[in-house]
Amino acid sequence: MVTKLLKFTGLFLLLATLTGCPGEEDCFDYGSTTRVDDLIKIIPLQTTYNQGDIVTLKVTIPATNTLFGQEFNLFEKTGDINARLVTTAGYLFNDNQVAYLKGSIENYEGGWSNVSYNNVTNVYELEILIKLNRTGNYSFITNDSFEFQGSTKCNRYRIDTNVEGWNSEGKIEFTVQ
Repeated sequence: MVTKLLKFTGLFLLLATLTGCPGEEDCFDYGSTTRVDDLIKIIPLQTTYNQGDIVTLKVTIPATNTLFGQEFNLFEKTGDINARLVTTAGYLFNDNQVAYLKGSIENYEGGWSNVSYNNVTNVYELEILIKLNRTGNYSFITNDSFEFQGSTKCNRYRIDTNVEGWNSEGKIEFTVQ
């Protein structure tokens, strides 16, 4: 009886190893991360602003694209209606007036914003108006990423990017007088 139980247990473990555990998803994430420069824009990007000037932080990513090598639709793959932007540009929010026109804030201190899917235009969008109240020098490294993830742990996609106009040190720098 014990021998049959051991054989049955061994067979079950072998099958579980070959087929995956119940409830586990078999993810094939190769090619799910890419680098695309300049997807985030500060409009207008200047070297000097006056206190009270307004800049726009803007992102537009077509859901159907070839950013990962072959054409597919990020929304259809993930079902994600709010892709996450993890950005160092959140530095711009400190002591300035911020208004989200498209997208939303997820974590103000962490620089996480939701880039919302627009089903009419088939585009992920983020548009933030920033009134520059804080005077002084602004300098931040731009090393940002978008995460597209649906309700499962599979079909996750990440795009590493930067703010357009970064300098040779990978920074955005300007002065507000």
